[in-house]
Amino acid sequence: MSDLSEYKQSTALENIDAYLDGEELSEEEAHKLEQWIKTDSENADQAFRRVFLHSYLRQRFQTRAIGERQARELESRKQEPLILPSESEIEIKPEPQPQTKPTPAKRRRHPLLTWRWFLLIGIGLVSTFNLAVLFIKDFQIPYDEEKAFEQPINFDSDYMKKTFLMARVAAQPFLYEGFDYSKKELLDKEAEGVNGLNGGVGWAGPWIDEGPVYASIVHDTKKKNLGKNDMRLFGTLGFSDQYGNMLLTKGGQYRTGQVSQSVSVRHIDLQQVPHALSDDKGFGADGEILWFSFMAQSYDNEGDGRYAYIDLGNEESSLRIGKLSSAIRGNWAAAGQVNGTEINTASSEVLSGQAVLIVGRILFRPGAEEVDLWLNPVLNKIPELDEVDLRLMAPDLRIERVKIVSRYSTDFDEIRVGVSFVDVIPASEHDDNE
Repeated sequence: MSDLSEYKQSTALENIDAYLDGEELSEEEAHKLEQWIKTDSENADQAFRRVFLHSYLRQRFQTRAIGERQARELESRKQEPLILPSESEIEIKPEPQPQTKPTPAKRRRHPLLTWRWFLLIGIGLVSTFNLAVLFIKDFQIPYDEEKAFEQPINFDSDYMKKTFLMARVAAQPFLYEGFDYSKKELLDKEAEGVNGLNGGVGWAGPWIDEGPVYASIVHDTKKKNLGKNDMRLFGTLGFSDQYGNMLLTKGGQYRTGQVSQSVSVRHIDLQQVPHALSDDKGFGADGEILWFSFMAQSYDNEGDGRYAYIDLGNEESSLRIGKLSSAIRGNWAAAGQVNGTEINTASSEVLSGQAVLIVGRILFRPGAEEVDLWLNPVLNKIPELDEVDLRLMAPDLRIERVKIVSRYSTDFDEIRVGVSFVDVIPASEHDDNE
């Protein structure tokens, strides 16, 4: 009997999920779901929770980039009281029919709302209220982001694994460069290096090489290398966590110059940046959160002043991540930059000769920004703030461009910037690992 009960419960919850995802339930399935909700108050409570969780995740993953107008509409809907119609208003008048006689037609009375309608209204009211509260907490008070639930989300449940994977498949970073340029495209272009390459999403223009040495795009690291000690001989950049969850990657990868300095710059289309992330000073509004990720691997682990890094910001102040001259050991590191000087360097334990997936979170604050970095995190849950590999304070940032600077041959790939963790760790549609 207990097995039958568990089966009925799981079936009911799956039917609720299916209905919320837009699938139609058969009359028999709808009747069984109705009976299940009616049999026990605990069942009704579970239905409320499932509707709330589904709605919250959809709101969390898809609406961060909504405009100011939509945000005001959601806030106004939260403040409007729910007014149920009076009994007389529920009566529906039939459309008038042509009268052959002057005698008045009798109006047919329709039954009042059934308990099913009140149940749906109740579920909708609870979901709308909680979504409005979470919306305010997530967007206006990001410092309490981890307290969205009193109890933490159980990412080990089958339901959450599937939901999280679906969110990764649908990920949409607003800034992306995968260096997915074909060999033919590279041969046909007239400019040297990466000059003129204009792929990806969210950019104001193509890449521009500014250094004395040009960068390049590499497709096969086993064929194109700098000798037997080049650690990139192991293969092209890619990432899979210990549970088999894979990062979606495409095409070739960016390779910096060697011996002398290479510098590649690409400016961001600020019109494509979500409205909430910008203020009158530019991209980097205080009180907002930004996520980013990229992969990297250097020729080897050498430090002692060698450098190859990604620089986010502008010429006055920025955040540098990679192999830094101020990190003597040569491990992957991060630092703030003010007027050309690296400050507040934080170094990891991961060697720069090892391929790495770096995921970062910037909390824009008045004054200095808080930066958290995870190296090679698992991809099936949002990383915990107490599990960061690097944490540092960076100078006040206004992000205008992405710059890749190097004086030591290093590869970079899959640059992503978004408003959530899932935006920057997308999965393939065929990735079914849990």
